[in-house]
Amino acid sequence: IEYAKVIQSSLLPDFRQVQTFLPHSFWIWQPRDIVGGDMLYVEAFDQEWLVVVMDCTGHGVPGAFMTMVAATNLRRITRDEGCHQPAEILQRLNVLMKTSLQQDTAQARSDDGLDAAICLIQPSKQQLLFAGAKLPLYYLHHDQLQLLKGDKHSLGYKRSNVKFTFTTHTLPLEAGMAFYLATDGLIDQLGGPKRLPLGNKRFQALLWEKRQESWEDQAQQLLVAFQDYQGENARQDDVTVV
Repeated sequence: IEYAKVIQSSLLPDFRQVQTFLPHSFWIWQPRDIVGGDMLYVEAFDQEWLVVVMDCTGHGVPGAFMTMVAATNLRRITRDEGCHQPAEILQRLNVLMKTSLQQDTAQARSDDGLDAAICLIQPSKQQLLFAGAKLPLYYLHHDQLQLLKGDKHSLGYKRSNVKFTFTTHTLPLEAGMAFYLATDGLIDQLGGPKRLPLGNKRFQALLWEKRQESWEDQAQQLLVAFQDYQGENARQDDVTVV
């Protein structure tokens, strides 16, 4: 388990380096156990930046193994194949995850996969491209918090259609906008007096409530609110918010 932690940590971005080209940002990555099934991926290409959040099957060591397979395939797509378009990355990752685990065959022994959200930030074009596999993009614009849903299609599972075409959403970049990606760990956490999931509405309300704080304070206050809501309940899942 400790060795899995070392390997998984080495696959995460160097957040000190990331802060040099994305200084107005925060990064929350908290596995439920020592290791987990959430993964972050950040890559810079000629003044364009790719930000990926992935939620793989499972927790602990099984989830960590899945993130290693996913991160390796993602590097192959973005670096070796030179693919930077979010929807194309999702389609290619869908194929590679399925074939890497031989889940495209009748004798497959596993049925694992992942959900993902991908943003390509293009300052020179003043736009952000987004594509999602189950995971959404949240963004602040004109004093409103908007939710842009990903396609209802996970990646890599036996049932995942390798010919599925993901949707690219193009958003213009304007002063005062802010963008958030998250896995479902925070949203699905049980808590409160009735032991109900925190839910998407509460999560969006937290983002709206903390929007004027510094990035560092937003991250800290989101975690405090999450822990307060969780109370004495067990942690349900890994938590990632960007």
